[in-house]
Formats: sequence, C-alpha cells, structure tokens
Amino acid sequence: MTKQRTILFCLLMGIGVHLIAQQSLSKAEAIRQLMENNFDIRLSKNDIKVAENNTNLLNSGYLPTLSGTAGITYNSDNINAVFRDGNDTNINGAKSDSRTAGLNLNYVLFDGFNRKYNMERNKENLNIAQLNAKATLETTLFTLFNAYYDVARNQLQVESLKETLEISKDRLVRTNYGFDYGRNSRLDVSNAEVDINNDSISYLNAIQTLGNAKRNLNLVLANGITDDFDVDTTLLFQSNLQKTELTEALSKGNVQLALARAGILITEYDEQINKARFLPTLSINGAYNYRLGNNNPASFLTSSTTKGLSYGANLSWNLFDGGAAQTAVKNTRVNRSSQELLLEQTTEQVSLNFENAWADYENRLFNVRAQENNLKTNQLNFERTEEQFRLGRVTSIDFRTAQSNLLNARINLIQAKYDAKLAELTLFQLAGKIQDALF
Repeated sequence: MTKQRTILFCLLMGIGVHLIAQQSLSKAEAIRQLMENNFDIRLSKNDIKVAENNTNLLNSGYLPTLSGTAGITYNSDNINAVFRDGNDTNINGAKSDSRTAGLNLNYVLFDGFNRKYNMERNKENLNIAQLNAKATLETTLFTLFNAYYDVARNQLQVESLKETLEISKDRLVRTNYGFDYGRNSRLDVSNAEVDINNDSISYLNAIQTLGNAKRNLNLVLANGITDDFDVDTTLLFQSNLQKTELTEALSKGNVQLALARAGILITEYDEQINKARFLPTLSINGAYNYRLGNNNPASFLTSSTTKGLSYGANLSWNLFDGGAAQTAVKNTRVNRSSQELLLEQTTEQVSLNFENAWADYENRLFNVRAQENNLKTNQLNFERTEEQFRLGRVTSIDFRTAQSNLLNARINLIQAKYDAKLAELTLFQLAGKIQDALF
C-alpha cells in the first residue's frame, strides 16, 4: 500500500508542476480566436462575398454589351473564266484573301422588368447570406462557450478534488499518529489509505477529463491540439432578465424567423421575374465593320475596302412559348404558399423552443439557489465533523461521509451554475442577441 501511495504522489506532483506552467485563455481571447480561425465563420464570410458580387452593377444586366470580331480568310482556286468578248482564261492556284474586323454594341432598353426584379432578388440573397452568417456566428458562439464552460467546470472540479485529496492526506497522517499512540486501529489506517487512493484516482480521472475538454475547445477555435492553458471560471449572469423583453426581441431578431420571411420575398421576386416573360424586349444596337478583300486575277477589281457604321433597334415578343411561362408563374405562387406555411411552422417552433428554454432557465436558477444552500449546510456539517474527528468523538466513517457530502455539494453547485449560464445563453441565442449577452 505504501508503494502505491508513493507512485500516486509522484504522478500528482508531476501534474501539479504542469498545471502551474499553464497560460490563461480569457473569454475575450477565445472570441478573438474564434472569429479569426473558425472554419464555419470563415466559410460564411465567403458566402457573403459571393452574394455581394452578385448584387454588383456588373451583374445587373443594366450595362451594355460590347464585342469585337476579327478574321482573315485565304483562298487558292483553279479558275476557268469566259469573258463577254469570247476570250477565256485558265488560272490554277489563283490567290485571294479577305480580312474583316468589327465592333458590336448592344443595349437592352426594356426587358419586361426582368433586370429590376433580378437585382432585388440578388439583394435579398445577400440578406439571406448575411442572416446565415449571423446564424452560424450565433451557433458557433454558443458552441464556443459550451466548450469553454465545460473546461471551466472541469477545472473547478479538479480543484475541488485536489482539496479533497489534501484533506484525505491530512486524515491519513492523523490516523497514523493515532495508531502509533493506540487511539486508532489498523483498520482505521487501512480505511484512510483506501480513501486516499480512491481520491487520487478520482483526481487523475478528472485531470484527464479536463484535458479532453480543452482539446474540444481547441477544435472549436481551430487552434491546434493543445491543453497547455487554463480558462476564466468567473460567471456573470444577466440581472433582471425579463421574459417580455426577450419575447419582443425574439419576433424581431430570431434568425430562423428572418430567414423564413426572406424566403417569402424570394418567391415574390421569382413570380415577377417569370411574369416578365410575357412582356416584350426592346434593344438597340450599333456596329462598326471593316473589310479588306484582295481578289484573284480573274476578278475585275484587284482589291476592295469597306468600312462604316450600322445601327438599329430590335423588338422581340414571345407571344406564346407553349405554356412554360404560365406554368412557371403558377409554380412560384405555390412556392410562395409553401414559404408562408414554413413561416407559420417556424414561428410556432421558435415560440415553443423559447417557452421551454425560459422554463429551463427558471428551473436552473432555482437549482443554483438550492445547491448554494446545500453547500452551506454541508460545509458547516463538515467543519463540525472535522473538529469532532480531531477530538476522537466521531469515527472515520462519519468523517468520510461528511467529506464526500461536501465534495458532492461543491460539484453539484459547479454543475448547476454552468447549466444555468448555458440556459441563459440559449435564451439570448433564440432572441438573436447572444452577442449582447454577458460572458
């Protein structure tokens, strides 16, 4: 048993030295790393850039199109020519060539408002990209603090288990003294040794769990795999949180509701775009053309050059396309109805989630208060039992029971506080205000 205690002591000393060398990762620093490194946030930023490009004037269809053409053609012909005076000639391999160049300009004056509604649709797609980015940010922030608080909770549990282990070590020393002076039996010493070994194992397991939690946090931060840091265990709760205020913020700021409303607008623009197919398209065009031709010997002209401007207007009207446009309009109306139903469904689901989250939040706060009272009671009970144990008036079993109750009360309070904080953040996330929450 003495050999086992020596091995555990060496392990715990090594872990203690490692913990002292750790650096602190603040909440602000964690948020900064998240914004810079997290893959989901970076991808959402790229989606916004694409949507912004699509709303640019260069993608609007309001600008004219200009194209240039150029070409050269060589001919080698065998010619048998008969002239009006009756003479004829035969030419083998008669050479000729033609060189052309031109610029063509086209501008659509009217296309049935297709460009207008396409631009409005692209702007709404940009809004959707921004809303998706906000949803990603909110979800990622919640994931970050879930992981961050998991580290903090395990960090506090390690500290509580370490303190419990120190108490068990002190108890073993006192029990050995008592055995030397005949106050304790060998069984008391054995029980103390078993308890210190159990506490040591619990402490080591807690340190391993803490390391796992730190690596999970680093995965969220996309910051490599390391556990050489500790976190801020301070918890700040929002005071006087009002359900009515959060409900109002929910209807305006919830991302899922905003996305559902944006989906309705998209179907409205789709309908207008499809209706534009019933209207004519009017465009104007202009061109500048140049041609140089070098003729073969059988031609009357040795060469000819043509250059000049041409311009005009074009009106096109698809009077009947086989019913495709009518079908497209009908389908967009059905899609709009589906989006409206989706908005109703999302509204009910979000309301349900909020009510459940609020009930959970209130229950968690009550649990925190209850666990605080429980800890006070167990702390007082342990202090009294410890004093009686030193005087030899209670058994080691009673002391161990009071010690275990105190440890459980501490761990339960730690868990209750972090559960309450995550419940609070859930409310802010549903209301679209998680970035305004206290961390």
